[in-house]
Amino acid sequence: MSHESIFDSRTRKSNLVSFKLEDIRLQVENNEVADVTVNLDYIDGLNPSELKNVVPIANKIKDYLTNYPNNPNDLFEVINRNLTEELLTDDNLGLSEVLDSLSVNLDAAPAIIPFQFDSTSTRTPNSDINDIISFRLEDVTSPIDGGIVADVTVNLDYLDGIDSSVFKDVIPIGNYIKDFLGNYPVEAGLYEVLNRDLTQGLLNDSNIGLSGVLDSLSVNLDVSPKIIPFQFDTTITRTANGDINNIVSFQLEDILLPIDGASVADVVVNLDYIDEIDPNAFKDVIPLGNFIEDYLTNYSHPNDSFEVVNNNLGNALLTDSNLGLFSVLDSLTVTLGASPGVIPFQFNNTATLTPIGTTIFGGSEFTQFCDIYGIV
Repeated sequence: MSHESIFDSRTRKSNLVSFKLEDIRLQVENNEVADVTVNLDYIDGLNPSELKNVVPIANKIKDYLTNYPNNPNDLFEVINRNLTEELLTDDNLGLSEVLDSLSVNLDAAPAIIPFQFDSTSTRTPNSDINDIISFRLEDVTSPIDGGIVADVTVNLDYLDGIDSSVFKDVIPIGNYIKDFLGNYPVEAGLYEVLNRDLTQGLLNDSNIGLSGVLDSLSVNLDVSPKIIPFQFDTTITRTANGDINNIVSFQLEDILLPIDGASVADVVVNLDYIDEIDPNAFKDVIPLGNFIEDYLTNYSHPNDSFEVVNNNLGNALLTDSNLGLFSVLDSLTVTLGASPGVIPFQFNNTATLTPIGTTIFGGSEFTQFCDIYGIV
């Protein structure tokens, strides 16, 4: 951010105000540089005259971080927690009387932490506090399937109101992940199972100490195309009480459809597995990708709209007994992104199906409700 500008973006909708400060140099060890994004969620129905000028708020943030008054070796999570408290308790700013909540995201450039890292702290005037830490490791290798390369994104959702002294240093967590993946003992297998094993290892490791301090741990494993010949990622979320959620996503690009003459589309699929499902029930995505490509390239109703094509594709995927998705999924979501053609602009349609027989059928301009066999 230049010295002439206090913030580079400001969005006001209803009673939510957001702004972002860039390249703030923190008065901490190594003079780290961070971007700061602030969300002010005002009390519903507040008189517009009570909305606050963001310039003094931005100045307060910049002054606080560039002259940080506490231990310069504090973790970024602690710095952010202290910043949100300072903003809400400053009588001159007057935020505590007008906000439902204040959220600050501190996005630190890689330095002492050698990878992308950000901390989001959300406070309410009645002292509720939520802290979420995110970081990303790029180009991590694993010997599974002859060697893969993956990006790993981790979200640590701490117990609400937890004492800031128990925040964990993310560097040992990142090292654990790289070591776990780099020495994974299974030569061949599904990446969903690899990710399930990784999240379990993270929560069970007593040296890391995450199991007693988190509401949930989420790990996204984004694998570069190799054995799986298209973009693929798996997200595993584990909660403190043992719940496990598994979501698998993949994308097929430039599929040729014989509708409206000829159309080219990208297809994004999200498989939301039944919580706590046995890892043996995970499905290989390569046959799913082959099924989608074959279904679309040989689609037999050339006059159907993209919405109908996508709905039919979702139904076919969910009900095909050879694929076996019906008994293992909470929901299936398919997004069909058509390149401009007969429709002269970018167009996406998303259909979400559940085994209980409900489809949410979305388009660029409308939403319709369908049962599993067609439009109601």
